[in-house]
Amino acid sequence: MTRAHRRRLLMVVAAVVAAAVVGGLGLTVLVGSSDPDTRHSAHPVQDEHMPPGLDITFRWPSTTVLDPQSSEGTFVRAWVESFELATAGASPAWGYPGFVEASPSNIDQMITAYPTEVTPDRRQVGTAFYTGLRRVDDVDRTRIILCRHGYRSVQHAGRWAIGFDTPRPVEIDIRRVGDEPSAAPRGGERTPGTDVFGGWYTSRYDFAALYPTPTADEKACDATTSVTLPRWLPAEGDQPWPTAPSVPGWSAYPGAV
Repeated sequence: MTRAHRRRLLMVVAAVVAAAVVGGLGLTVLVGSSDPDTRHSAHPVQDEHMPPGLDITFRWPSTTVLDPQSSEGTFVRAWVESFELATAGASPAWGYPGFVEASPSNIDQMITAYPTEVTPDRRQVGTAFYTGLRRVDDVDRTRIILCRHGYRSVQHAGRWAIGFDTPRPVEIDIRRVGDEPSAAPRGGERTPGTDVFGGWYTSRYDFAALYPTPTADEKACDATTSVTLPRWLPAEGDQPWPTAPSVPGWSAYPGAV
């Protein structure tokens, strides 16, 4: 066996081992060569408004199904982002101001149905992408089906396993009662500083609308990828893969300049 063949074999073995490690963490990896011009240095950010061990940003592209900067879009992204933070922190208290009031009465049970994998010793860093797939409108209620993509780095034994989250459809039912939420302007913060839910509330939410027989929504979600999602990720690294900036983001916290 030539030196070139041995090197090629070692690279394949390394990729397989890395994929196996990340696969055990629920991630899918696309392995590519590490280009010095695209290599990043990232350090996890601990925002006091996020559960310990979690560093996440959210990106919401505007589509004909959902405008994230409209009143409706403000409500949807605030509720969906709150649910992710609440499940990671294992408490509704990690949701944005007004989250509990805008939720079903069994919100505590809804959150504990998705056990958290995030701890200060097992940190996660990443970005979630939500895109509107379709909607069903009624007189005072709307069901919106979103597609969630994402990538994350999971700390494990001093290293970071890096990969893509499995794409999945997400379903949210909105009841439009009471005051209409104000449309939140684009901002540089990850979370809003005030209640942006208005008088509306969520009557049903399915964070992983996956079924034994793939539905049309699942197939559409699999075929839909955000243009800003990384094309490839390393399998592991000394540092997590950097988060992408929040879009459209939120306005500053109360008192912030």
